[in-house]
Amino acid sequence: MTYAKSAWLFGRGLGLVFLVAFVSWHAQQAGLIGERGITPATELMSALEARGMGYRDVPTFAWLFGASDGALHAICVLGELASVALLVGALPGPMALLTTLLYLSLRVIGGPFMAFQWDILLVETGWVAALFLPWRAFDGPKALTEPPPLARWALYALAFRLMFLSGAVKLMSGDPAWSDLRALDYHYWTQPLPGPLSWFVHQLPSRVHEASVLTTFLVELVLPWLIVVAGLERIIDRLVKRRVSDRRRRVQTWLLRAPGLGFIALMILIALTGHYGFFNLLTIVIALPLLDDALLERVPGLVHGDATRSRPGRWIPDALATIPLTLGALALLVGLGAPLPEWSHGALAKARRVHLTSTYGLFAVMTTTRREIELEGSLDGETWRAYRFAHKPGDPRALPGWSAPHMPRLDWQMWFAALGEHRDSPWLRRLMNRLLEAEPTVLALFAEDPFDGQAPRYVRARVSAYRFGDWDLLMETGQWWEVEPLGPYAPTLTRPR
Repeated sequence: MTYAKSAWLFGRGLGLVFLVAFVSWHAQQAGLIGERGITPATELMSALEARGMGYRDVPTFAWLFGASDGALHAICVLGELASVALLVGALPGPMALLTTLLYLSLRVIGGPFMAFQWDILLVETGWVAALFLPWRAFDGPKALTEPPPLARWALYALAFRLMFLSGAVKLMSGDPAWSDLRALDYHYWTQPLPGPLSWFVHQLPSRVHEASVLTTFLVELVLPWLIVVAGLERIIDRLVKRRVSDRRRRVQTWLLRAPGLGFIALMILIALTGHYGFFNLLTIVIALPLLDDALLERVPGLVHGDATRSRPGRWIPDALATIPLTLGALALLVGLGAPLPEWSHGALAKARRVHLTSTYGLFAVMTTTRREIELEGSLDGETWRAYRFAHKPGDPRALPGWSAPHMPRLDWQMWFAALGEHRDSPWLRRLMNRLLEAEPTVLALFAEDPFDGQAPRYVRARVSAYRFGDWDLLMETGQWWEVEPLGPYAPTLTRPR
């Protein structure tokens, strides 16, 4: 059984994910961490330098080129070009390494706006991809090569850790919403960025939501173990040198196909009912190498060409692949709360610094309420106008829109800020100050500036409780959301005369 076609698709898919990630970040970068942004990277780099830190502590090219708007723009452009090269198959191994280093450079200076799990996951995937993909001038669809086996299993191990920990944390948290199968009664309207289908799916009977939770547990907690069984089967076959019958080979193939198809199906369903940037697309790409060539050949016109088993010097990536395999196993133990040997703590700390490995798990505790922060400005302290966000809920009559695979990072961070108090999100005060200054790069992060570039005298933040309404509310008022004002969220800021 060969996996050359899925390896080729993985390379092209990863190039697409990197391109989406770079372009999405580039469009927001000036307002988020630019010189006049909310949390300027130049200030961060100065603070790190004052503390005696360097590249080993914070691995970013900003140490070499600075963190000015021009330098950050250049990093993004180079990342976009490298992503396109990876997408079309030019120098796939080197381009995977370059995109990883460039994205890591932005990730570690991106502050709260680049602290999402899929940012870290993208970097880790890039490291493994640099071993998995061929180091040659062009990787065309008609001259396919088998990926190095250990590098392939390093990707499988990443897929296992990502999906299994995502399920395990839900049970380990002790949250009754998960154990009672009620989590999806809340999820569709409390998630950070609902989509246009979220309201309709929320209206389905509770029994459907309970069945969906059980299906999620099946995909995240059961299917990943088929990967482990498949690996053990292959190890035993090699050790005892037994002949593998056609029937047994088909079973072994489905031990990988089933989790691959299950992971992809779950990600498609999540993407249809909520927006998580490029996370779903990235997870689908990670799952692709689980699918063998025989299965992919059933899809007409997908990938042409015959696979060859030889790839010159593939023992090198296989030898290096033992590093992410070992670190990934340690990270899995950390995620499960298991004790680690003393020697491993230092290795894990160094690996996490460059995101060679990590623990994952979204929605360990399901949020059961939703608060939305509204930012308003005023010229006279009496008439207030709202700054309209591009993607997060605001107008109760507006059906949630579509944003994925774009990652609107300010809108996302506003959701996290609403979970706590304003003191928990110091960047929010800086955002309000930038609005007082009518800073163009920050205003560009919003869908609408109510003052058309004029600086307001006052800026305030107010908070309201939101939840999806029902069909009756929609028919009577045209509102998709029920909204209850809760009052001030943060002190009002005043611009000096």
